[in-house]
Formats: sequence, C-alpha cells, structure tokens
Amino acid sequence: MQIILSSSSGVSMYEQIKNAIRSAVHSGELREGEQLPSLRALAAELRVSVMTSTRAYNDLVAEGILRNEHGRGFVVLPIDTNVARVALEQRQKQAITDLIAAAAAAQTSPARLHELIDEEWKHDDEQRN
Repeated sequence: MQIILSSSSGVSMYEQIKNAIRSAVHSGELREGEQLPSLRALAAELRVSVMTSTRAYNDLVAEGILRNEHGRGFVVLPIDTNVARVALEQRQKQAITDLIAAAAAAQTSPARLHELIDEEWKHDDEQRN
C-alpha cells in the first residue's frame, strides 16, 4: 500500500492517511489479518509526526477497520462486503463529482470528458493484463 499525502489539499494529514488505509481495506488491497506498519515506521515513511499516524490508526480502530493487537501492532479486521461495496460506491460518486467540477473549470465538454475516461479505462485495463 502506498500513501501519497498532499499538503495543499485542504484535508488534514491524518484524514488523508485514514482515507487511504480505509480505501485500501475496502478495495481488498489490505486483507483481513494483514499487519500495518508500526506507528513510528508509518510516521517516518510519510514524514509526519507519530501523533498524526496514531490519530489515523486510532480513528480506524474506532471505525472497526483495524485492531491494535498486543505484540503485533495494528491489523486489518474482517470487513463486511456490503459495507465495503457501499463505501467504494460513495468514493466513486465523490470522485465523479470532483471530476465534473474540474472538467467544468477547464471548460471540457461532456463528450471530451467521456473520451478521456474511456482512454484511461483502456490504459488501466492494459496495465492490469
């Protein structure tokens, strides 16, 4: 799992970390029982404070996505597939809303936007195969 943080996004670092981990769990990139990096390792890797990584992990524990196991650290809990599907659909809707706003700001026509999406979809299919 790779987490990319943006200092200019307007979203706090701990929220960005939390969102990235939650998305990785819901998409299946992180699987049940998988161990996450330690608080210090994650903080060092992302160049954030240990408090930032602690807050993100603790919030995910409160959401029922992670568990802090003595001697193992933070591990991924089983996720209900329906919960994951709904979460991924919400993420898609937000991404589409953001995409439409960006297209409108760039004065991109709906037809051109569809072309761009189709091109990216084809490129991603080629990368996966």
